[in-house]
Amino acid sequence: MPKRLPFPSEEDKLHTYFEVGVQYLQDNQTRLGVSDEDLIALLDEHDIWKLVYPAASEEATSTITLVKKKNTSLKNMLVIMRRIYADFPKSKMTQTDYDTLGMTQRGDSQTKNPKPKTWPIPTIDSGGRLVHFISFMDSKAEAASAKPDGIKSCQLWMCIGDEPKRVEDLTFVGNCTKWPYKVEFSGENAGKMVHYWARWENTTAQVGEWGPAASATIGG
Repeated sequence: MPKRLPFPSEEDKLHTYFEVGVQYLQDNQTRLGVSDEDLIALLDEHDIWKLVYPAASEEATSTITLVKKKNTSLKNMLVIMRRIYADFPKSKMTQTDYDTLGMTQRGDSQTKNPKPKTWPIPTIDSGGRLVHFISFMDSKAEAASAKPDGIKSCQLWMCIGDEPKRVEDLTFVGNCTKWPYKVEFSGENAGKMVHYWARWENTTAQVGEWGPAASATIGG
C-alpha cells in the first residue's frame, strides 16, 4: 500500500493504528465532533477488519476471497477515518490528539492552502458497455481543465439504484487525480441507474462542498 500519512504504509502497523485510533475516537467522540453515524460506521467496519486481517495475513488460513475482503475493509476504514479527520474542529484539538493519531499541525500550510471553496461539476460518458467515464470541471472554471490550484484529487462517490439522500447511502469509488476516470460495473448492474457525488480534496486532506449530483444508466 502506498504511504499516505497519517496512516502507516505497513499493514501490521496499520492494524495497530486502527486499534489505537478507533478507541481514541470513541473515547473523544463529543470533543472531536465525531458524528454518531460516522462512529457506528467505523466501529462496524473495524469489527470486520479485526476478523479478516489476521486470517488473510496468515499463510495457513489466507485465501483469495479473504484477501479481497481484507483489502475492501482496509479501503473502507481509511475512507471513514479520513472523513472523520476532515471534520475535526481544529480549535479543539490538543497535542495529544495530533500525536495519538499521527497527524501534524499544519499551521501556515493550511493558510496557504485553505479548505476548497469551489466544487467539481461531473459529466458522464455512458456510451460504453458496463463502463462510465467521469470528467470534472471546477464550479468557477471557465472551461474544463486540470484540477484547481491546491487541489490534490476529486473524491468520487456513487450509489446504484435509488437516488441517495445522504452521504451514508454512498459508496466511495476513488480519489480521481486524472480524468476521464473509468468506473467499471458487473453485468448484473446493466440497465441500472448510478448516481454520483463528488467533492475536491486539497493537498492537506481537507475536503470542500459536494458538487451537483450526476446520474447515468449503466449500458448493457
